[in-house]
Amino acid sequence: MIGLKYGWAMSQRTAKYLAVYLVLAVASFIAGLQHFVLTLPQAPQGKLQFTDGIVVVTGGQQRLDDGLRLLTAQNGGKMLISGVGEGVNRAVLVQELDLDDRKAELLFCCVELDFEAGNTRGNAKVTRVWALGHDMRSLRLVTASYHMPRALLVFAREMPEFDLYQWPVVPADLNLSGWWWDRAMMRLLTREYAKYLAETIRI
Repeated sequence: MIGLKYGWAMSQRTAKYLAVYLVLAVASFIAGLQHFVLTLPQAPQGKLQFTDGIVVVTGGQQRLDDGLRLLTAQNGGKMLISGVGEGVNRAVLVQELDLDDRKAELLFCCVELDFEAGNTRGNAKVTRVWALGHDMRSLRLVTASYHMPRALLVFAREMPEFDLYQWPVVPADLNLSGWWWDRAMMRLLTREYAKYLAETIRI
C-alpha cells in the first residue's frame, strides 16, 4: 500500500515537472519567434558594392526583379537563379517579368539557371559549384526577408571561404504588423522560424 502511494506521488511529481518544462519550452519558442520576426532584415545594410556574383533563390517575381536590377546597377558580374521550376527558360522569364531590352540582354548573356536545387541546402551546394567554376570570391544573396536568416546560415556553412552579402526582399503581402492575427502569416513565420532553429542546432 505504501509502495503504491509512493509510486503515485512520484508519478504526480514527474507529471508536474513535465508540465512546467512544456510551458517553459512553449514560452521560450514564442519569445524566440517574436524576436525572430522583429529582427528580420527589412533593407540591405551598408553601401551597395560590387560582388563577383549574385544568386537569386527563386520563390517570387520580386526576387528576380531585384536580382536583375542589381546586375544592371553594378554593370558587371554574373547571376545565378537557383531552384528554377521545370518548363521555365529565359524566353519565359522575359515575358513573365516584362523585361526591357537591357535586362533581357543581361538575362541571356550573364544569367544562369539552376534546375537541380529543391531546397535551401541544395541552393547553397549548387551555388558553391557555380561560383567556384567562375573563380568568384564574393556573392550577393537575394531572397525573401523572412528566409534570409536561414539562407545566410546555410550558405555560410556551405561556402565559408566566400564573402556573402545579403539583399533581403520584402514581399508585398508580408504583413509583420499584427502578424499574429493573420493565420497564414503566422503559419509562414512559425514554420520558417522552426526551420531556422533546426539549422542552428545542426551546426
